Amino acid sequence: MRNQQKSICALILALIALAFQSCRQSATDISSTIKDANQKMMEAFANGDTAALFDFYTADARVFPANSEIIDGKAAIGKFWNATRQMGIIKVNFQTTTALQFGDLAIEEGKYSLFVPNDIMVDQGKYVVTWRKENGNWKVYRDIWNNSTPIMKRAAANDSVLIVLNPVKPDKVTQFEEFNKNCLSPAGSATDPQAKATVRMQKPILKNADGSFTYVYLMDPYKSSFNYDIHSTLSAKYGKQKADEYMRMYLDCLLGGTSKAMLLTETNW
Repeated sequence: MRNQQKSICALILALIALAFQSCRQSATDISSTIKDANQKMMEAFANGDTAALFDFYTADARVFPANSEIIDGKAAIGKFWNATRQMGIIKVNFQTTTALQFGDLAIEEGKYSLFVPNDIMVDQGKYVVTWRKENGNWKVYRDIWNNSTPIMKRAAANDSVLIVLNPVKPDKVTQFEEFNKNCLSPAGSATDPQAKATVRMQKPILKNADGSFTYVYLMDPYKSSFNYDIHSTLSAKYGKQKADEYMRMYLDCLLGGTSKAMLLTETNW
């Protein structure tokens, strides 16, 4: 009886090993096919053709965005992409690294980037997508991603913190916010993501007595080895000529044409 059990166990193990080996041998590289599908999805998004974009998802698709809850179903995914466009994102870029087919499923690994007008990148990261074949077409079944910006811990006791006060003219508020959203923030993310991860900006709720609005840059923590200079950050991303133009745009917003910086120390009380 024991010999029979050993034989059965050996047979089962052999079948499992054969199954795994078969699965490994059946993997097929379909990177070019998935790249073509991604290209069509990118074009649909850029053209605002939501119907064509949603057609690339299965009815029971689920996506797992970074720092968010699971988005379940085609209708909810459609709302997510519409909200992305409403945020000002006009172009997405998917760069397939690998895509392997296992029967009716395929696993894709890749990198993504998001752009606002003037071809300015505002986010980048990596993703894994599970595709499923339906009626001869590959569709997204599961999608998970996260950005590649390093996480920076906030200042602890005795760490340095830098605060920059920007008194913005009443008629330049929109210009100042557009400068930060569309010019400075993307430049920081692209050229020095570690330094960018330490920077936050606060906008005022009330105006000052003179009618101006004080916007705050907060470097938390402040790292002396990081480059926080606005002009050099802009130059690294856009070149000197464009950086000069953006600096004039920034300084034109400030009351008196200047900001005020204060270097502080974090306390534990």
